[in-house]
Amino acid sequence: MKKTLLILFGILIFPALHTEAQITITHADLPTIGTQIIRAVDNVTQVDPGNPGLNRIWDFTNLIPLTHDTTLYLPVQGLPNYQAYPDANAAISHRNGNMVPYYDYEYIQYDDDGIRYVGDEDFLTIFGTFTMSVHISCNPGPLSLPLPFTYGQSLNQTTTYEWLMASHSDGALLDSIRQISHMDITLNGDASGIMSTPFGTFQALRVKEDIISLDSIYNWENGWVFDRVETTTYTVYRWYANDYYEVGELNLNPGKANGFSFFRSETIVNTNHAEKTMDRIFPNPATDMLSVESAVDYVSFEIIDPEGRIIDRGPFVPAISTADLTPGLYLLRLKSDHGSSCIKFIKQ
Repeated sequence: MKKTLLILFGILIFPALHTEAQITITHADLPTIGTQIIRAVDNVTQVDPGNPGLNRIWDFTNLIPLTHDTTLYLPVQGLPNYQAYPDANAAISHRNGNMVPYYDYEYIQYDDDGIRYVGDEDFLTIFGTFTMSVHISCNPGPLSLPLPFTYGQSLNQTTTYEWLMASHSDGALLDSIRQISHMDITLNGDASGIMSTPFGTFQALRVKEDIISLDSIYNWENGWVFDRVETTTYTVYRWYANDYYEVGELNLNPGKANGFSFFRSETIVNTNHAEKTMDRIFPNPATDMLSVESAVDYVSFEIIDPEGRIIDRGPFVPAISTADLTPGLYLLRLKSDHGSSCIKFIKQ
């Protein structure tokens, strides 16, 4: 039902927003620790990213959710080789339905400028007992998006990635590769407008990411032996929306698997590292109104149903209307500039 309403809402507001479709992405839009995001992936449908400029309309409602990626924002303690990433204060667990044993952890750093990539620890089962481990570190850590960011802004970054990849069979080392990539990354807020997918309509900022990577590759032969140099260029388009952060990603990388991933839903699955507060809500169960008492300066709220769908949101107020909710169990998520807090309540 929400999907239908969102698409209908998008159709109705296109004319009204045609001259106002410009937003700024800020820290308040970043996912917090405990946020789980599900993205659908379509690697079959040909997608035209469209032209740059203001007041664009991107109709991606023909995309097909062939597979799904799940990402979960976590604290770093106890994760594989987390000591190798002292600058990381969070990690993103990527769960893509691969064969087990498998893990994919992206180590990141939240700072005043946004989210910086720090490195990766991956372990993949290729088939049977044939596995591959990947370790990636980088210096300096590039920003996914400098915040605040809006249409017309740009950023150029240079960084060096070091990749260490090892393949094994039955635990025995078969091959090792080292790759040092000197990367030039340019981010450009080149378009703003309204984006529609099969799961919703968003007022969005598009950021074009152009990457030039000079890759030096080494093989292991009783020591690292230089093999070759390769140059790779590719482009990624990303769409960002307030509250959701990234809602779409289109990879254009010649010779490699490309596809479009797009936001489907988000929920809170772990609040151990959310703000520790003495928040109180009443009455619970609620009828027409839910009151909030807290010492935290919250800036916004969301009401989430048991399936992880956000069914109401807005600027924080100490009295939140619940009159239009269907009776049942819900999650109230309160967001501040430093994190979020979640409280379950019942609408009767």
